[in-house]
Amino acid sequence: MARSQKTGKPVYHFYQVKTKNKRNHQWDKREIFGLYKAKPQKPEKIAESFAGKLLLHTIRFKNSCGNVVFLTNVQFDDDVEDIASCLNKSDFTNKDVKALIECFNQALADGEALGETDIHSRLCKLRLEPGLKHLDPDDGDFQALARDAVYRYSEVDLQRTECEEIIRSLVNLVEAKSFSKLIADLGEAELDDSVGIGISEMLDILSISKGAYEQLLQGGDDRAIKSASIIQRMLSEAGASPSMVEFSSGLKVQWDIWFRDKRHTLPEFDLNFLLEKLAGINKLLVRGVIDLEGLEGKIEELWSTVVAKGFGTTLSRELLLGGVFSAMVRSES
Repeated sequence: MARSQKTGKPVYHFYQVKTKNKRNHQWDKREIFGLYKAKPQKPEKIAESFAGKLLLHTIRFKNSCGNVVFLTNVQFDDDVEDIASCLNKSDFTNKDVKALIECFNQALADGEALGETDIHSRLCKLRLEPGLKHLDPDDGDFQALARDAVYRYSEVDLQRTECEEIIRSLVNLVEAKSFSKLIADLGEAELDDSVGIGISEMLDILSISKGAYEQLLQGGDDRAIKSASIIQRMLSEAGASPSMVEFSSGLKVQWDIWFRDKRHTLPEFDLNFLLEKLAGINKLLVRGVIDLEGLEGKIEELWSTVVAKGFGTTLSRELLLGGVFSAMVRSES
């Protein structure tokens, strides 16, 4: 299950994954839809099919249900492909699609008969996605695809060992959520807690400080996960404690607020040289030339310069330290 947000209300997307070791297997309409060559069709077979169990979510969760998707590593036969193509185009003239419409209420509606238009809209939520290579049990590209997905959605780049550990943790978490309780037994209010994976769980897997992330997010950082990851990784390598990482993230937020407010009022000459000095301190820290103690010394030196120039009234040592972390995030992004 996945959740998206539309018009302020959650929309849930449901997925069924089925793989086959025999790579030339083609799912047929009996397996996917419970449809047989001979007539009449049996509604109970449709209800027991993969598509039937997915379409049941469109009844149970009504307008909160988005798409229901069947994913597989192999292909579909021509009959299934024709049904999928017709549903994607909202074409209800196919004989098998007509059979699904005729049996829909008896198979799935649980006593509450739906009109033909409602049946059409629910059938069109079904998506069939064949030939997904990363679902192959022995696919060697899974790790690379997973690493790319983690980077794409979190912007957190990973070393090989980190990637392997995170993938294992993600797969274990998804398995635990998938088998914790049948979705058919859940109401809408229980979905997120029971089968959803939240940001808190993802931060645990990515080993990112929740406190640092929350501070950056509340401070308006639209890439809070990546910023938190960069600050945590760099400072941890310099010997910082978790509390120092959280403290530093808060200072980065304070600097960003200060900079947005003051960049048009301070002398351009002084501001640009200040930014260069902050970037220089960051380079020393990132390259391991200085540790936390050395960082403190560099901030004290810069603070003395700022005070001597007479524009330190709105600045502080804490803000300057936040400026170093802001430069760190920019340089690593």
